[in-house]
Amino acid sequence: MPMEPVAPMSEEEARAAADADSRQLLSAATVEEALTVLVEVARRLTRAHQATVVLTPAPGRTGGASVTSLSRAYEVWGGYAVPSGGGRARRGRRAATGAAEPRGRLAVALPSNAGVLYLFDREVGDFSREDEVALSRLARLAGLALESARLLREEQQARTEAEDAEHRAAFLSDASRLLASSSLDPKVTLDTLARLSVPVMADWCFVDIIDEGGTVQRTSVAHADARDAPLALRVREFPPGPEGSSHPTTRVARHAESLLVDDVDDAWLHRVSVSEAHYETMREVGFHGILSVPLVARGRSLGALTFLAVRPSRHYSQADLETAQDLARRAALFLDNARLYREARRSVLLRDEFLAVASHELKTPLTPLQLRLQWLRQQTRKDKPYLPTSLVLSQLDVVQRQVDKLSGLVHGLLDVSRMSSGRLSLHREDVDLEVLAREVKTRLALASSQAGSEVSLTTHGDVKGHWDRARLEQVLTHLLANALKYGAGQPVRVELEGAGEDVVVRVEDAGIGIAREYQSHIFERFGRAVSERHYGGLGLGLYVTRQIVEAHGGTIQVASEPQKGSHFEVTLPRREST
Repeated sequence: MPMEPVAPMSEEEARAAADADSRQLLSAATVEEALTVLVEVARRLTRAHQATVVLTPAPGRTGGASVTSLSRAYEVWGGYAVPSGGGRARRGRRAATGAAEPRGRLAVALPSNAGVLYLFDREVGDFSREDEVALSRLARLAGLALESARLLREEQQARTEAEDAEHRAAFLSDASRLLASSSLDPKVTLDTLARLSVPVMADWCFVDIIDEGGTVQRTSVAHADARDAPLALRVREFPPGPEGSSHPTTRVARHAESLLVDDVDDAWLHRVSVSEAHYETMREVGFHGILSVPLVARGRSLGALTFLAVRPSRHYSQADLETAQDLARRAALFLDNARLYREARRSVLLRDEFLAVASHELKTPLTPLQLRLQWLRQQTRKDKPYLPTSLVLSQLDVVQRQVDKLSGLVHGLLDVSRMSSGRLSLHREDVDLEVLAREVKTRLALASSQAGSEVSLTTHGDVKGHWDRARLEQVLTHLLANALKYGAGQPVRVELEGAGEDVVVRVEDAGIGIAREYQSHIFERFGRAVSERHYGGLGLGLYVTRQIVEAHGGTIQVASEPQKGSHFEVTLPRREST
């Protein structure tokens, strides 16, 4: 094997070279630079053909950093494989199969178990004791250089972290000012918040909100590159899905679980995509990191705030996760306040509407009642010995009907008062629900005839249980009266079914139906899905029904579509739970 020519060097020149090597080694700014200088100096000092330094692996890693210096003679060949152990000079085996053995190898440990410096093939003879002593001195010097580079790196890292923390604090401060000074319009504010997050926190930012129906809506999408506007329209089409969806942020929005993935690859995209179109959209966005945090207020998840990293230099860390969670808490507080404000306004409007409706409803029976009483008073003042009994009875029937109507309205208001204050009490007894349902059907026969709706009642199995008879009569009356009122003259079906430990009541009509956005409101106090001008009523029936059903440990649900009728289903446990 050809050897490099050896240029003779005087003692003074050697000392000067050693001083220069020491200065170069100690002035290394990084660990990588220190290792490069070390192997070059070590190879030159010992006149070796190869010098390799291998650092001890960091905790949790299988291999440490390594740097190799080769002579020109060895560059083409590639040098020796570094052995797993160190030691004094000894023979080694060449990495290439069938290659000649090296003439010598020397291994010297770096201070503090930092690593090992290996030398292979001295130009003239084997490595000597003097070589080992010289390398040991060099290793100690290298230890100082590595420690200096490490401290410098830690200082730079600390400075960088401090700057990043300062930037994050400034970002959160800006976000807080935005949320505090914004209007209570969530859409406008969240759009601004998403734009504020790009490019400070992300290259893309989404905001997904759970609506009152439980569906997740993607309300805001912001992106760094204006050319991505058409792509952003497609991104809006893929918010988190329903329970069990593979969408990456479904559990974030629905279960308040944060997500941080900094090594997104094609396999991951395939695994979390909900469709081929979703996969293609994510792939076109081209993100390699995703950070998603829940919007939680008062223990309830309101949605998710998601950041995407597209630029290769952007990576998400634990500190970024904590910043995102802090931002999400502030955004969730804003959302919750906005919702409370809307609910308060809605409550005020409902109250005002209820007072107007209640005044109208109470006045309706009062007017004919007053007229009948005035007529009777006028008749008794005339010079007549008596009024015909049939005439008096007919007038008293009208009076009684109006008094009954007034009594029903007052009792309804009293029920609401009791339920609002938690004073609804049940007096349980054994009840045959079929018998009770037939009684209610008979009592509402006149209303059924006036509405032009025929009522059918079917029973499957045992429908007996231990309930408050009077309260269940209210439930059946409200459900059947509602079906007749809004059934548009179509047949109404009442079905009772025994289902193990429960009894199920179904009331179905084919009338005007209920729009989806109103279905969560009809069980609230004064809630209604239609105008009181056309249908009247206080809007209390379904609220009272829900309260009674839930007091029995049961549930009530509605399924409906406009102009396709409504299907109410009540599930009642037969016995009180213990």
